[in-house]
Amino acid sequence: MRRWIVALLLWALAATGAWAQTAPACPAAPTGPVYGSSPVNNYLLLALAPERMAGLNFPWSRQAAQILPKSVLDLPVLGGWFGQGKTANLEQVLRVRPALALVSGATVGAQASAQALSRVGIALCPVKLDTLSDYPAAFRQVGAALNVAARGDALATAAQTTLGDLAALRAKVAASKPVRIYVAEGEDGLASECPGSIHAEVIDLIGAHNALRCTDSSRFGMVRVSFEQILAADPDWILTQDGPAMRAIQTEPRWKLLRAVRDGHVLFAPQVPFRWIDRPPSFMRLIAAPWLASQVFPEAYRAVFQRPITALTQDFFALYLQHPLSAAQAQSILHPNPADYPTKY
Repeated sequence: MRRWIVALLLWALAATGAWAQTAPACPAAPTGPVYGSSPVNNYLLLALAPERMAGLNFPWSRQAAQILPKSVLDLPVLGGWFGQGKTANLEQVLRVRPALALVSGATVGAQASAQALSRVGIALCPVKLDTLSDYPAAFRQVGAALNVAARGDALATAAQTTLGDLAALRAKVAASKPVRIYVAEGEDGLASECPGSIHAEVIDLIGAHNALRCTDSSRFGMVRVSFEQILAADPDWILTQDGPAMRAIQTEPRWKLLRAVRDGHVLFAPQVPFRWIDRPPSFMRLIAAPWLASQVFPEAYRAVFQRPITALTQDFFALYLQHPLSAAQAQSILHPNPADYPTKY
């Protein structure tokens, strides 16, 4: 009965918006599978304790097979709550007998996930993952609950170091002429993110500016824009993760009207073992932001980080994904071929 009351309390906090300020500690779950109710939560688990993952929200892409262990790749697909009407198969979730479920307000569907999981009596751990700055506390919070506190502390310390370096980078570029970045999404590159979107946080993290002027009250993003809006914005750089968008930018004559395209300032972001920038906006932004800075602000990047992005990527993969990379492997990941990504996702 007490477990049920706690679960209802957590749901009430989420529903009233109070959870961001007063998130209770995770219930202890030293053993047993842990269910991530959205990709943001599941990827946090992947970094902290992959052996504790109960299942997947969706099948892995083939890029994940290059990095992730077979035990993780072979996990059952349980679904989850992450927008566009997606929900979990509760029967399958219960079948794996999770000792704990991670829920977070960082993505669409957080309240629905807390309500549904509470109803079936699964203990909830509300994790604040609204911005990248929340990750040090989240690593410690969940690490302590899963009895991997030392691992949580190590990841938290590394994340805080990166956040400090990014703050120093922003201070260094603040006096320079503002650099504006357009995020090209979708099949045609004509969907994007408005200022303040969690999906474009890497732009703010490096001290650049979103080239668009728009507002979006949803957590999902991907706001449709016209090419005329992009032309009027005249971005300094274009950033995309979508293969079709990259091909449109490279082949359609109208994109050459943009200064960023003519100057060769179009970036195709790395996405091994999964997307670095967003979809979902995960801990991978701790390497995505330095990578973006190395491209957009190379001198400031070198002054602050003092290591080539290849070496930084090797360190990141060894720590967060427990997968050592050679320099050649890191270079390959840092320079993806858009042809390898024939669809949006």
